[in-house]
Amino acid sequence: MSQSRERQRRLNRVTLEMSLKPFTNLEQMAIDEVCAEAIRQWLPLIGMADKASMLLWVADGSEILTWNGNEETEFEWARYIGFANEHCFSHIQGDDDPRIARPYRDSPVRMTYGHLGRIVSSFKRVAAEQFGVSMEVGATFDAGPEFAYSDFKYRDHPEINRAEIGGQYISLKADYTVVCTWSKLHGDCTAYAAYPNGIPEGTPFGEFLGRQCASFLPTLGFDYIWFSNGFAVSYFPWTYLGANYNGSQMPLTDYNELSTKVMSFWDDFKRECPNYRTEIRGTNFGTGMDLAKDYIPMLPLYEKGYIELPPPNSPWGALNYDFGLEMTGYLSRIAEIPGVTYPFRFYPNDPWFWQNPWRDLYDREPHDIYCPLAAARVNHAGNLEGPGIVEILTIDTEKGELNEEDAQEIISHLRRAITQAPDQPGLLTWVYPFRELHDRVAGSSEHSGSVFFHDWFIRNAINQGLPLNTVIGTDSLFRMNQDAAGKLKDTILLVSASWLTGANADYFTNYVRSGGRLLLYGAVNDSALLDLLNLKSGEALEGDFEVGHFDFSEDGLSVSQPFRSRKLRHQAQIGDGGFREQLKDANDAFTTLAVDLHQDGEVRVYAISRQHPTWGGGRVGWVRGSLPFENSGITHLPIRQEASLLDSSVVLRYMLQHFGYTVVQDKYEESSTPALMFVKRHDNAFIYTGCKKDSTVSFRLRTPEGIPVIIGQATMAGGSDAAYALDRTFHDECRVFVDQDEPGQIWCRENSPVSTRKVDPVRTITVGGLKKAAVTIYPPLWAIEEGCLDIRHDYATLEEVPWTRQGDKVFVKGISGTINISW
Repeated sequence: MSQSRERQRRLNRVTLEMSLKPFTNLEQMAIDEVCAEAIRQWLPLIGMADKASMLLWVADGSEILTWNGNEETEFEWARYIGFANEHCFSHIQGDDDPRIARPYRDSPVRMTYGHLGRIVSSFKRVAAEQFGVSMEVGATFDAGPEFAYSDFKYRDHPEINRAEIGGQYISLKADYTVVCTWSKLHGDCTAYAAYPNGIPEGTPFGEFLGRQCASFLPTLGFDYIWFSNGFAVSYFPWTYLGANYNGSQMPLTDYNELSTKVMSFWDDFKRECPNYRTEIRGTNFGTGMDLAKDYIPMLPLYEKGYIELPPPNSPWGALNYDFGLEMTGYLSRIAEIPGVTYPFRFYPNDPWFWQNPWRDLYDREPHDIYCPLAAARVNHAGNLEGPGIVEILTIDTEKGELNEEDAQEIISHLRRAITQAPDQPGLLTWVYPFRELHDRVAGSSEHSGSVFFHDWFIRNAINQGLPLNTVIGTDSLFRMNQDAAGKLKDTILLVSASWLTGANADYFTNYVRSGGRLLLYGAVNDSALLDLLNLKSGEALEGDFEVGHFDFSEDGLSVSQPFRSRKLRHQAQIGDGGFREQLKDANDAFTTLAVDLHQDGEVRVYAISRQHPTWGGGRVGWVRGSLPFENSGITHLPIRQEASLLDSSVVLRYMLQHFGYTVVQDKYEESSTPALMFVKRHDNAFIYTGCKKDSTVSFRLRTPEGIPVIIGQATMAGGSDAAYALDRTFHDECRVFVDQDEPGQIWCRENSPVSTRKVDPVRTITVGGLKKAAVTIYPPLWAIEEGCLDIRHDYATLEEVPWTRQGDKVFVKGISGTINISW
């Protein structure tokens, strides 16, 4: 709807995250002043929500472990800049290493539990009395050593930092160890609030933490607890490797044993602390990635009701620019949710270390706002759901500063992105088999490699520019009635073929034959799908392949070799098995072979599509997929194969050409970082959203209705596609698509909404440079249905342009010159 008709979208909650560093004076008046300032700066964002919360980063959770019930007891808090417990980090070199933790200011305050309780109380009271805001306060627990010094973790009870599986202690030799949730504590004689006589020998860590929380949280006034950085799900939260994959071998362990250990913590913790909400940050990875590497049992956590929110998007993209990983992980997490909504998290400041991403990593560019907020899930009714919770990590810097200028800049982008939330599926909708992936690894650990491939291939494809920002879980998809399923007619369903057998394969086969559009990837294991694609199965091959047939418009490169001149190296273990698919009938007139690969006289199909006239416009495309990862030692992220070898995930984007969409990029060389692009639908518009690490990258775009004419931009028409440079971060609206043969520059701009003889508009956009063009326009639906759309030549008072309607769009044919589109 137009701005005059659009209701302000309400959030369920805004969560501000903050350390204790701004509290430099623990007198009550001074505490109240800090609380008031923190809330005031973010009040425009809080005002979009029904309630707010303040998540307090006190220390590293050791303040909970050592809680003895005495509010006069002083505790260690995160008053440092740099790495605490420096002996845990292999990259710290000697006692003079400048990365070792140092106090953030001269003489930080000495903090007692009583002080902490007064800070918690002050936030709630000040929020209500001064701002009329209902505010919760959350406690935090982190498994690692970097935030604050911890005698409990590293001197008194180091046994909790060791993971035992199959009777053996395991380690990936990561830089540091973290608390293992299924560890057991040795006995001690220290008095704790829940264990006044000390910890009994062999106490499960989950039981101990649960009992301590059951005392700590209510006594100090906390409303919930947040588990940070993979705690409670993974012992290896910072690496793509895990207990089940070491970079060269998979599987390594038993699903039942490992998942049972993870669940044992939750069973113990929730038994001891049942009345407090638990929220989790999760790992840096996606659902399938975590299942493959660590057998993380998210589905049982949902079904037992232990968490009511999925983990948010990872903030890791600020540090490594791997936004494909962030988007893949986010989409996989929101496909199915345990409650009624899900969170989005943004990382503007860091209260522990030197980076404050908004200024020194993002350069005050809002790409990590607009890109993940272009993501949305489709529910079983076919409606789009955006996040209901916005979390800000954090509102203070490592020096304890509360920077109002940053808040003002960030809020403006958040408000725009939230107000323009997706309300229709994008070009592609990922069908995510949340339940089926769990069932596959539970059924056989031999499926680990296939599940690993499922998410990592999509991560690579998004990093190569695949415009994927909509997801639907299979539980939701298979519950859809006919009306709900009809809302997917304008999107292409993206589905991994490897889990499709039997009834599941029949569902998607019938979908295509009934007019649906389907893009598959991965190994094809079902005979019906093989027939649909005109494929057959041969011997599985891996190793090096030459590119044979290649039938796509590919990315333009100034100095590098094109796609077809390079080799593809395939690893079956992490690549969904070996290449088996072959062309079945080379004479089939309805099959378009796009890419095939050759190895020692053998040929395997890599990409193909098919459209039969009896399918009512239905089309199926398929890309086999491969991961260009080297076997590696201990790394945070996979190591790319040598540059001369292909990252063939780009073919998934190229395959959109067979569905009428050209999304190609022009780069200097192959190693130039591709741009990310997502196409968000809102109010019947197409909003092109994305970012460019390399600002020299540009786009060439085309849709089935012609070239997009983006508001505020100009491009050249008359060719097969339109060239666009776009900004470093872009979030650009498009409502007009033009198809014309004559060359020339076409432009579009916002104009004054001057009254016409037909309507008193709230908005006018002007399109110029048309030459006998066919123009497709997507105005707001209410404007069409209520007769409030007016199209005129040149000026609003001149000749009216006739138009016809088809569904959610209108058409103007054979038009030249300039037109004004008003509503």
